[in-house]
Amino acid sequence: MEELLLLSIGFGVGLSGAIAPGPLFMATIKDTLKYGPLSGPMICVGHLFVEIPIIIGLSLGISYVINIPIVRAMIGLIGGLSLFYLGVQIIKDRKKFERMSEEGMKGIEKDRVRIKSEYLLPMKTGFIFTILNPAMFIWWFTVGNGLVMRGLAIGFIGVFLLFVGHWFADVSWYTFLSFSVSKGKKFISARVYEVILFTCGVFLLSIGLYFLYGSLPYFSHYI
Repeated sequence: MEELLLLSIGFGVGLSGAIAPGPLFMATIKDTLKYGPLSGPMICVGHLFVEIPIIIGLSLGISYVINIPIVRAMIGLIGGLSLFYLGVQIIKDRKKFERMSEEGMKGIEKDRVRIKSEYLLPMKTGFIFTILNPAMFIWWFTVGNGLVMRGLAIGFIGVFLLFVGHWFADVSWYTFLSFSVSKGKKFISARVYEVILFTCGVFLLSIGLYFLYGSLPYFSHYI
């Protein structure tokens, strides 16, 4: 019963975090418009490569590191600058999607070799947007750490079940999001997609500035 509870907790907490708009949410929309409906699950694979080492580290007891002021300061500084940069890139590239025609998308579907290579790019996107997102690290070292401690109460199998539930929530949501956006190509104009991407870029710029501002109090310890 405890195992099922941990699986459910992992899924519920993971889904609540995945649904909230953030860098990975925006990245999924961006890559789906460019590469197609499998972008969502492939982005989750890239996301997975970042989360696994974090969970292993927390299980081995390194969560205390996040409480060191300089660590929190650097997470906010590097993550904030990175999110700001990603936001600028999305805004700059938004018009490129207007040039993507239905014929071009059909050509991609027919070219299996091209598909395989292009779907590695969303995986890379998932990795980059995850590792450069300070909120993800803060979440794992706070909320996530509490979950890991709960799982360790029954051993490493408990942590594994929490992680499976959490990752299944991510895959379920981002796959749904990606396929929904892809199907929307038939009903939404290129202009509307440009507006969506512009909004995503502005959102990333905003949270980048937010994390830069949030890092200032931690730097004050060393001034």
